Parts: sequence; structure tokens; C-alpha cells
Amino acid sequence: MKRGTLDAAGAVKALDLSRLNEILHPRINAQSMTCNEVSRATCNEVSRATCNEVSRAEGLPKWTGGISGAPGAAAGRVYFSADALLEAKALARQRGEDTRCILVLPAAFAGDVKGIEAAAGVLTAQGGYAAHASVVARQYGKVSLVAPEISITDKTAILGSLSFSEGDPITLDVPYDAESSVYQGIAEISEPNITGSALLDFIALAKGLTKNFQIRANAETPEDAEKALSLGAEGIGLCRTEHMFFKPERINTFRELILSESGGARDKALEKLRAMQGDDFYRIFKIMAGKHVTIRLLDAPLHEFMPRSDADITSYIDHISASGETVVTRDEILARIETLRECNPMLGHRGCRIAVSYPEIYAMQVRAIFEAVHKIQDEKLDVRPEIMVPLVMNAAELKLIAYGKRVEGAGYAGIADIEEFRNCPIGAMIELPAAALGAGDIARYAQFFSFGTNDLTQTTLGLSRDDAAAFLPAYSHYDLLEGNPFRVLDERVQELIALAVDRGRLTRPDLVCGLCGEQGADPAAIRFCMDTGINYVSCSPYAVPAAILAAAQIQAEKE
Repeated sequence: MKRGTLDAAGAVKALDLSRLNEILHPRINAQSMTCNEVSRATCNEVSRATCNEVSRAEGLPKWTGGISGAPGAAAGRVYFSADALLEAKALARQRGEDTRCILVLPAAFAGDVKGIEAAAGVLTAQGGYAAHASVVARQYGKVSLVAPEISITDKTAILGSLSFSEGDPITLDVPYDAESSVYQGIAEISEPNITGSALLDFIALAKGLTKNFQIRANAETPEDAEKALSLGAEGIGLCRTEHMFFKPERINTFRELILSESGGARDKALEKLRAMQGDDFYRIFKIMAGKHVTIRLLDAPLHEFMPRSDADITSYIDHISASGETVVTRDEILARIETLRECNPMLGHRGCRIAVSYPEIYAMQVRAIFEAVHKIQDEKLDVRPEIMVPLVMNAAELKLIAYGKRVEGAGYAGIADIEEFRNCPIGAMIELPAAALGAGDIARYAQFFSFGTNDLTQTTLGLSRDDAAAFLPAYSHYDLLEGNPFRVLDERVQELIALAVDRGRLTRPDLVCGLCGEQGADPAAIRFCMDTGINYVSCSPYAVPAAILAAAQIQAEKE
């Protein structure tokens, strides 16, 4: 081995990965933890009496506990809805005031994503590491903490001895490997300095050691793609197309698609969405020129996108009125939402099941992809799209959706039948035990597998990633589970993945396999993937550096 390689391996092996969080995420400046005039004025009656004593002894009044969703530190004023936060942030910007805000919610849904993106951090009562708020926060590089003990009433929250109302300042401190805290008041935050930390030099060294194993990123916006690329990602392993519609100006168009009762209205909504997605795909492909971009077709449980609050319904009615469509009433919308309600939507009408019922949705997305591909190719750039079909249960599903079928004179047009389609890998997302067991048959029609370990963990262990946080601490206390299975890949899930890789490659020896769940950045999961012959993992952009360095350390150990 060359001396340069030895030096690179030695440097990477000596790196303490736990210190990366100090570089990649904001931290509290410990010297700032004293009660300032802003927090002193907003202390509640209970804490005000002891505020001076507390600040002299420990700093700001605080509550300790909760479940880490996304690490870091964030400070700002509290708001209890995405709309209220956005309005307050815009007003603060106009006045030249501090625009930092913290979003506080019982739980997060699609309509709240605009608030998470604009907030410095999010504090929720429900969920866990793999819950919606935590996943979105990690994607945007925001701080997330789940505090099941929090009580939220109207525009006031009580958390232990702390009480704060809308507009009051708090600070979230969510270390990667220590207990989290909520402080009453504003603490000084030290922002990360990636360019001045030599981290990029270490990433370059590490990538030279792992040429046969890639770290890709989960990214669905051009901004995500740019951030991922700057942090060393070798492509996009999961582009969640439904996430492209979280922005306020888009979500009501997506709701048109869901709530439309006629084919004509649905077609109009599809055309609007095709233009939106085509523009995003074009920009992402351009950023990722020469690198693989794996696009997951529509997967989301549709209930996540329904209007939930009076403000959401009013916004949707205004949107329909402005578009010139037939005006709908609040009662009509509520009735339509009720008809779409499912008892168990995570295992209901979602993923490829939507495409079986409504093939025009996937057809729209494929047209948007290849219109963008053609534009990029006209610019003489290298574009490498991959189309992934989610929640595949068996080979028959994938064969239908990918290649179509004729039944009694009628026809189902598959992805490959769409006029704009050009030769491109079509793959399956393996996230059900049935798909893992049937991987040999599925590989007849799939050029690649991507293991969605969030749902594969749920369906293998029978644990809801949104609800399990309520009882997982007891399971850890009694050693019933070695850790949170949504952070550390469970042995039974590993066994299914290894089995699927083996069976898939017996059918298709050149089958490419990736892992794109939340465990993708965990060093133990990376080691398992490398040992199992998986080609890449995909994780949130801010987790990419740690994953690259972990893979390099594992490779260096082997050599």
C-alpha cells in the first residue's frame, strides 16, 4: 500500500466521529446561560420568584428530558402553528428584529412543514426519532425535540415547572449523545463553521478510501441537493416526490389532486403538479450532473396532506376560488375528507397502491422526470435518473406498474409505456417483509432495490415509529430491546435485508442495492451494509459527512 494511502487511512481512523456534531450542528455557548432581560420579563409567576436564584446557580430555568429528533441547539420565540410562525417571522423581518422562532406542536403533519423549514427548531408532544417532525427537521438541518410531558392548551404550553405563551422566548438544547433540555429564555448559540474546520479535507481523504461504497443523500429540493453535494454526497439515493409539495404555494394544488371527485378536475391538478415537479427535477439533475438521482414516485399516506385546521380549509377554499374552479363549501370539503379517511393509513392506500388505482399520477411524474432529463441532455450534461416504486408487496405489482398489462381489451400503461420514457433503471423499494421474502421474483422486474428501513422496521417488529416512543423507554429499561430500532438497525430487519440481497442477486447478479432509511448514517448500519454487499446508503444531507467518515474508518480497519 502506498504511503499516501496509509497516511489517509491513519488520519481518518484517528478521527473521533462523536466530535462531528460540534462541527455540523449549532451549540449553546455555556457562558451565555444567564437570565437576560428578555427572558426575565417573560418568566411565569411560578418561576419569577426563583428566577434570580436559578440564574445565579445554574443559568436559565430549564426542563430536562425528552427524545432527540434532530441534534443541535436553537433559540427563538414560541409559536403554536406554522401560519402564526410565518406571520411573526415576516413581521420581525420588516421591523429589523430577531426573526428566530421555535415551532411548538402536539404533532407535525404535511401542512406544518413550511413552519419547520422557517423555524430554528421544533418541539412536539408526540412522536420520536423517526416521526414526521424529526425526519423533516433533520432534512432541513433544524433542531427537533419530542417532549411527551408537554401540555399545550390554546397558545400556552406547560413543561415541568416551565410555562410559556406565544411570543415567549425559549432555547432547545438537543445534544447527540446526552440528555436534552428546554430553557426559558434566549441562550447564545454558536453556529457551525464547516469551511474553517478542515472537515472537507477529511471528507476528501475518506472518499478516497471507499471507492466501492457510496454515501448518497435524501434530498427533494434543489437546496437540499446543493447542501448534500457540498457535504460530500455521491448522489441522491432518495428523492421523496411528495415532499416537493410541502411549500405553502404548492400544497393546495396537491390537495386538489387528492380531494377532486372528477377525472377532469384531477387532470387539471396533475398538469399543474407536472410543471412544478418538472422544474424541480431539472434543477436537481443540473446540480447532480454525473451522479445518480433515485426518484421515489408518490408514496405518502394521503391523510398527511388533508386540510386539518379551519385555517387550512379556508386557505384551500380561497385557492379553489382563485383558480376559477367551482366554489366548494366547508361542509363539502369535510365530507370528502371523511370519505378518504382510513383506519390504518400507513398500511392503506399509499405507495404503489395509489398507482394501481390512479395510474395517471405516476404517468404525470414520469413525464415530469423525462421532460427534465431531455432539457439537461440538450445542455450536454450527464443525467442519471433512477425511478423507484414504493411499498412494493410482490412481483406482480411491480410488473404491472413498470411494464403495464392488458386485461379483457382494456390496458394499464406502465412506466415503460409512457411516450417520454427513455431507458432508465426501474427499481423497487423493499420495505415490507413480504417483499424481502419475495425478492427473487421482484428482481425479475427491478434493476435495483432500495431498502426503506423506516417502514421495514415498523412492519417487521409491529412498532409504529410515531407512537412507539411512549413505551420504548420501558423496553430499554428492562433490556427488551437493545436500543431504539428506528435509530439502530434491528437484527431481524438486518436478516430480512441480507436475505433479500441474496435472493435478488440469485435472479439478477448485477442488482444494485441501497439503504435509505433513517438508520443509514449509523456506523453499525453502515458496517452491516458493507459486509452484506449493499452498494450505498442514503441519509439526510447533514448526516452525510459522518456517514462518509464512518464508512472510511470501517474500510481502513479491513485493510
